[in-house]
Amino acid sequence: MNLPARRRSRTASRAFVAIAALLVIPVVALAQHGEDIGQAPPPPPGPGQLTVTLVSAEPNADLGGRELALYALGPDGMPGLANGVTDATGRHVFAGISNDPGIVYLVGARFAEIPFGERVTFVAGETEAGVSIRVSTPTTEVAGVAVDELRVRVDWMGDRIVVAEILRLTSAGTRVIQLPANAEGPAIFERPLPAAAQDFNAGPSSIGDELVLSEGVVRFFGPLYSGEQAVEYQWSLPLGRSIRTVDVPVELRADASRVVAVAGTSGMEIEGTGLVASRGLVDDDTSPLASWARAGLRAGERIALAITLPESRMDPAAVTIPRTDVWVDLDDTRLEANVDLQVVVSPGAPVTGTPEAPLMHVSVPTGAALQGVSQDAEAFGLTPTDDGGFDVIGPIGPGEHSIGYALRMPSRPDGVTLDLRFPREVQTLNVLVADTGLALDSKRLHRRRPFRNRTRNYLHREAYNVGMHEVVDLHLEPLSGAGLPQEASLALTLLAAAGGAWFLVAPLLRRRNRAPAVDTELERLREEREGVYSDIADLEHDFETGKLDEADYEAMRRELRGQAISLLREERTHAGVSTGSASTSAPEVPTPRDPAPVTPAAVATGRFCPSCGDRVDAKWRFCSHCGGTLEPGEASGAQG
Repeated sequence: MNLPARRRSRTASRAFVAIAALLVIPVVALAQHGEDIGQAPPPPPGPGQLTVTLVSAEPNADLGGRELALYALGPDGMPGLANGVTDATGRHVFAGISNDPGIVYLVGARFAEIPFGERVTFVAGETEAGVSIRVSTPTTEVAGVAVDELRVRVDWMGDRIVVAEILRLTSAGTRVIQLPANAEGPAIFERPLPAAAQDFNAGPSSIGDELVLSEGVVRFFGPLYSGEQAVEYQWSLPLGRSIRTVDVPVELRADASRVVAVAGTSGMEIEGTGLVASRGLVDDDTSPLASWARAGLRAGERIALAITLPESRMDPAAVTIPRTDVWVDLDDTRLEANVDLQVVVSPGAPVTGTPEAPLMHVSVPTGAALQGVSQDAEAFGLTPTDDGGFDVIGPIGPGEHSIGYALRMPSRPDGVTLDLRFPREVQTLNVLVADTGLALDSKRLHRRRPFRNRTRNYLHREAYNVGMHEVVDLHLEPLSGAGLPQEASLALTLLAAAGGAWFLVAPLLRRRNRAPAVDTELERLREEREGVYSDIADLEHDFETGKLDEADYEAMRRELRGQAISLLREERTHAGVSTGSASTSAPEVPTPRDPAPVTPAAVATGRFCPSCGDRVDAKWRFCSHCGGTLEPGEASGAQG
């Protein structure tokens, strides 16, 4: 399990955008959406036309035949990727793409094995956009490079602290600096780490850089672009069980204009030579973080940051899970589930556990594999376990939090069973299954009304008061005939053919064998009315599965109900039934789920559950068939 990646700075340089666009973002984003690398979806289609031009200050630079990558990130988070090659003038046009101004396009190119790139969006209402990418041949001469700031952020994560560092560099040259990465050669900067440092890895803005840890020293070899650039990495220090203070040495082998220390965990205190408390920093959408700063750090000078951890309590009972949402998607090859544990910690100091006695253990269903955890969840001190799950060590502060993780398991033609367990009692469990033509079965979950989210329909199942480690079974089975044996398919085909023949012949047989006393006109009216009832049932299904919006549904339902009422009146008139009351009030139209004639008593008291469709009493607040809640106005009346 990787350590959490710090979110990139708001002042990320153009060089970071290029590297992230070309090397990092497409791979990470596609992996998160379950796409196979090399089979990435294209950018959203549309009337847009984006012209990309490579520009170089070097005379006679060969800009033709350069491969380009276009990465699109829409407001919904879905990625798109396209490739192109420049012509002899260094130009290429990406045509037929969406001109939605909410889509960010990142365009990248490689020149002399160095990635370059820019970001661009369409202006609202415009169908054409252009962007120039300035490229250059790299140099090995390190000149005009300055370290403007070293920022050190410290987060407490259970049995360790995680240190994320960002060096903000400025290069005054016009060419990219790229040095050969080797232990003996010089580096653009060097940062010694403490001997106990572990888990070193590059931050999200520096994946793909020549940034290595060798013999306890972090070394950066490039590429360093002209202007401002941030280089990011992180590492961790293990903590003993009773340790509440720890020293983090800070040293650079180059002058730095400023050093900033940031407490990523609320209540943490940081002291050090020359550090002065500064205004709280805001990291994206989080609350302001306590920070301290000092001006200037000379090359080779070492200062120690004394980290004091906040008070905590070891009280697992302070952690509850009032609600959990499980989003499930099943295709022909695999099931993917995203689980969101909504955790609440009672007021007081942060609660923490130990590796031997964690706050919670999150297990993985049989046959499934953990695909990853959310970045916010990593901050709660997660430790992988041998059974494929993970322990939550803490600390977790008071209030509401979210622990999200993703699961994947292979599927079979006959379906898949997902057995869910949770590390605490869950008061409300929502299971939301993408409706791809599935039959759902569960002994613990009861049915709720389907709903639509953006462009997808979801089947909703719910359970209350799920016990700690109680098994919640969910079996999903495709409704399609895929995977049937050839004999079964042939049998079904013959059966369907026989049914079709009977459908054609049966009316003739009924007409031939019908007693002369039967009124054929009355029979026709009844059959036509039953057909309208069937149309109403189909309409209800289309609305519940999101195929119709509410306005169209109401209009079509009124029209069909009017037809049914008219047919019912004709039946009564033709059968000699008195129409005195029918002239003043419309006859009742039976609900499609219960096509039998509605009695006066049923009209007065009958309602139908919106979840399962079974009849309920008007005074009930819960359905006796499926357990669904019957809020005022939610159940359908007998009159529709």
